[in-house]
Amino acid sequence: MSATANLMGSGTKHLGKESTDSTAKNGISVNFKEEKKSDESLEASGKTASSKFSMRKLSISNEHKQSDIIASMAQASSTLKNNKNLQDMTMNKLRFSLVGLLGRDKELGTLHACLDRAMQPEEQTKEIVMISGYSGTGKSTLAFDLKKRVKSMKGGGAFVTGKFDQYHSGEPLSAITQAFGELCRTVIKEGPSTCNEIKEALHLELQNEVYLLTQIIPDLNQIIKSQTHPARTSDNAASGARQTRIHYAFRVFTRVMSSYFSTLIICLDDLQWADVSSLEMVELLVSDAQNKHSLMIIGCYRSNEVDGSHIFSSTLSNLMEMEKTSNEQLNLTQIEVGNLRKEDVNQAIMSLLSVDKEEITEGLASICHRRTLGNPFFLFQFLTMLQEEGLLFFHLGLFQWKWEETSIESKTASTENVVDLLQGKMKRLSKEAQMFLQCISCLGATFTADTVSLIWENMKTTNIESSSAEMGAEELLALMVEEHFLEMPKNKKYWWTHDKVEQAASSLIEDENRASFRRNIGEIWYHGLSEENLEPCLFEVANLLDTTGLGTTNTDCAKINLKAAEKARDISAFDSCGKYAVKGISMLPSDRWASQPAMALKLYSLAADAAAFLGNHDELEKYCSEALSQKSISTLEKKDIYLAKLDRIANAELRYKEAVDLCLTILKDLGCRYPRGGFVIGVMKAYGSVRQTVKMIKKTPTEELEALSPATDPTKLATASLLTRLNEWTYFAGFKYLPVLVLTIIKMVQMTLLHGVFDLSASCFAAFSAVVLLVVGDVDVAQYIGECALQMQERSKSEVGKARTILNLYLMTFHHVKPLQNNLKPLLEGYQSGMRTGDKSMAMWCLYFYVIQQYMIGKPLNLMEEQCQASI
Repeated sequence: MSATANLMGSGTKHLGKESTDSTAKNGISVNFKEEKKSDESLEASGKTASSKFSMRKLSISNEHKQSDIIASMAQASSTLKNNKNLQDMTMNKLRFSLVGLLGRDKELGTLHACLDRAMQPEEQTKEIVMISGYSGTGKSTLAFDLKKRVKSMKGGGAFVTGKFDQYHSGEPLSAITQAFGELCRTVIKEGPSTCNEIKEALHLELQNEVYLLTQIIPDLNQIIKSQTHPARTSDNAASGARQTRIHYAFRVFTRVMSSYFSTLIICLDDLQWADVSSLEMVELLVSDAQNKHSLMIIGCYRSNEVDGSHIFSSTLSNLMEMEKTSNEQLNLTQIEVGNLRKEDVNQAIMSLLSVDKEEITEGLASICHRRTLGNPFFLFQFLTMLQEEGLLFFHLGLFQWKWEETSIESKTASTENVVDLLQGKMKRLSKEAQMFLQCISCLGATFTADTVSLIWENMKTTNIESSSAEMGAEELLALMVEEHFLEMPKNKKYWWTHDKVEQAASSLIEDENRASFRRNIGEIWYHGLSEENLEPCLFEVANLLDTTGLGTTNTDCAKINLKAAEKARDISAFDSCGKYAVKGISMLPSDRWASQPAMALKLYSLAADAAAFLGNHDELEKYCSEALSQKSISTLEKKDIYLAKLDRIANAELRYKEAVDLCLTILKDLGCRYPRGGFVIGVMKAYGSVRQTVKMIKKTPTEELEALSPATDPTKLATASLLTRLNEWTYFAGFKYLPVLVLTIIKMVQMTLLHGVFDLSASCFAAFSAVVLLVVGDVDVAQYIGECALQMQERSKSEVGKARTILNLYLMTFHHVKPLQNNLKPLLEGYQSGMRTGDKSMAMWCLYFYVIQQYMIGKPLNLMEEQCQASI
């Protein structure tokens, strides 16, 4: 947010160094008594301002003696004579902190009314406010006005912010990560006890899945503080399951965090540059019925950059629809912020120059309003320019601000927009400083001093003559702060004062060299980082390297895009995943399948996976066809691309029979064969296999079952991932495939006994216990196998498949030997586990039978209804 944006709000920094009205930087105190002054000195100058006024003067206490006044005046005069650099003074600077939030009374009233509603705990409503307007109209500053009120709340509120960046718009969840990182730092300031409470609450709800959040919100590591690393969840998880895991984790995180503050306000700026995943997350958080705590989300966006085809328009429509169907649990408020009226501009200038009478500044205000159209940010930049050009100056002799309206009119006629104004100011700096601005404009909305030093030390040696390369990164950063292009560092990061400043700095780069310049910055950044340090800024580096046009071969850039695509997939940002994968493919050499087969296959698999999730079936088919046609690549290596194609056939197109047939063909290539013949032969084979597998389990000592280690054979792991999907698809394919279903379960059990434990081994043992009960009719054996399944699940470090295990056991087996009352707690646990791991289907079935079995044992209907509502 701009340092000059105090016209729009008082919560930001100001131009000029902070001082009192009576104290200069050198520490001299000069107080003035109101008295009549002649205008002789003004008339003698020949350049007298057409508007004359006296500054508000501070009265001298009666305790001061006349001699003290004379001495103070003499000391001040002597100091001014000795100090040739008047910039050391603060009384002669435009102090924008004197200007409050003007012309926004109606908007402020609306915003505070939304906060009042959000603070009513009995209402349990979620407030979402969308503030729209042109750039520089003060949208974010209007939102920041709530920060002062939140800080003064009893019980403590939290106001956190995140900002999307115009040059890194493809970075998934960037602003949300910033906001939640700030929230974590706020919690850390509360002390160790609060951190421990939040840590325990998160572990209770998410268990090992809490580490999924630490990958996205690095600051959360300071709260979790655990040296152990959880078992990695399955890489073969379907795209929908990945998204469910992320969404559930963020919902739980928001519930836990909002429970520790009287009100939690999340402000997201520049939503017109938000990625799809971030917009989905906004919808997800405000629609969370289980969050009973006060939550308010404020979004700011440029209305002139969002039309009907923009992705944000879809989000707005969805929010409107959600409001209609939320039963008053969600309130959507839209606030439009326009430019200031001429009267508001005049009031702002009066406050800035400490003038009491409107007519004194009317002429200046009229010029400023015509030049800036009342845009607050443009107005302050325009006034700053007037002072820098000497068209608005502080007369130290009279202690007055002076200006010449005629000169301002003639000399500012060419000023068209704020970017041109800022660019003109930047071009008056040294070449070294201009090059520095160009470099940091490539780093995004925020960046650290270490990153700037890394880039600058490399760039100045190749782009600036040694004679002019005199300043280091720290000196130049300090200069940019002094020039009000950058904010002072917060949390060790620098911020642009406004995105228009960033745009102006970027426009210094010549258009024909822009792509190569940004790519050069990306290469320096990439080569200067270790693997560990690259991870937090992976998306930014990839975005810079990707400025090279399509078709340019660069295997290093392809590798970076592969890493970015994998990271985006892991946080379910499939839109970004697809873009990085496609860019990576374009950078591979033409003989990619011969020279870079492994990288090519991974990129094609990611591109296919993203296309499948986004519903781009033509793109999916294109990537699958090319990858699967490579005869030099084995079926095992093609496993991921096969899974993407199978998921499309079964889950998107519901062609389960075709999916089953293709899956059986792939399994055959991997050495897992099914018997040929019709239904009857299949049933007979399945019946014999059931009895054979029961004998295998009985012969295996309990100690050996407990000591089974995780499977490591790549072929067996690939086979298990295909069998897992085949198990589900045969169920939906119809009665004809019942023998295949039973044989699939048996093969998984036998593979576990022979080769070790897989992700879904426990759930297959649980399903096999039900098969034994139905086929053999031996309750004791079925119960024993079921208990083995439970123990196997408990020993597993991964929750993958836990919901399936619980559902199979407590729906199909244990109700024969245990009271229904004993099923309730495990079924609820299965629901929670399924939501944590993204297995939404199994989670819902667990919840369904949890309700059904409550009804069967006579639980009160009103209690059941409350529990159902809480789980929606």
